[in-house]
Amino acid sequence: MNSKYRVVSFVLAIFMMFSMSACNSATPANNSSNSKFPEKPLEIIVGFAAGGGNHLAAENLTPGAQGAFGQPMAVTCKPGAATAIANSYIVASPADGYTLLNATLSLPISLYTGAVDYKMEDFVGVAMYSDVAPCLVINSNLPINSLDELVEYVKANPGKFTWGHSGVAAVPHLAGSMMFKEMGIIDLVKEVPFTGTNEAVAQVLGGHIDAVISFSVSVSEQVKAGNMRVIGISSPERIDDFPDAPTCIEQGYDVTLTSSRGIFVRSDTPQEIIDKLEAGFKTIVESEEFQERAVALGEPPVFMNSKDFTKLYHEQCDIVKVLVEELGLAGQ
Repeated sequence: MNSKYRVVSFVLAIFMMFSMSACNSATPANNSSNSKFPEKPLEIIVGFAAGGGNHLAAENLTPGAQGAFGQPMAVTCKPGAATAIANSYIVASPADGYTLLNATLSLPISLYTGAVDYKMEDFVGVAMYSDVAPCLVINSNLPINSLDELVEYVKANPGKFTWGHSGVAAVPHLAGSMMFKEMGIIDLVKEVPFTGTNEAVAQVLGGHIDAVISFSVSVSEQVKAGNMRVIGISSPERIDDFPDAPTCIEQGYDVTLTSSRGIFVRSDTPQEIIDKLEAGFKTIVESEEFQERAVALGEPPVFMNSKDFTKLYHEQCDIVKVLVEELGLAGQ
């Protein structure tokens, strides 16, 4: 072989050898980095104000972080724009698993009620840790004990029955609208929005409105005292707080809408990191300490893995999209 060609072949061989070596060394280094995750503290972003139920629920995860992840975990509240500020912050953050989103049904709602810079596919569920169902609760002075009796009462008194909720396009508002629509009386009742659940509950107790759609934690004491009565719950099964109160489904009305609370990350986060996060949150949620604190907060602990939680999230997006359009809330 010509010496000139031998030199060229030798150079090419050396080049290919170094190229392959570089490629092979790069891949393990990247995998090694993921395998060491997490190497620094984790941060949970909450799209609601500090001190509220969403903030407290997220804070409940932090005591178990050191044991589950070997790293501490802090909660940062970024309220505003119906959680869109927090959601956008996650999308703009690195997809490295260190910045987590604590979200409820508010995430699907935000996708369809306003102009946002993210879409459903930008998020993937890591783990669900709680699932709460809105309840239809009335002033106990009303002669109503079931949804059928409510329908009869409303039809006999069109336009007189009033119900409140914590704000337009919030989970209780959508759940209540879904209930009254399914009962065929949405045009016969009067909706009264408030700026929070406590205000709406006070108005029911004062006899100014007839009912409120609320999570159990906000009304349980008044129900136990006999001042309010639960006549319908939008969960698939009865809830522990009100074991004697039937669900909407039990009463023949196809209404199932719960606010699942869980952790999300960017959908392009490496799967190895998502798996580690899922395992860590499973350890936290299934611990006795977490469950005791969750029950005290009115947050029944329910763990769901990443695959199933993401599937539920997509299903909720489909439900919310249709409901928002039917109620004319798009762009609210």
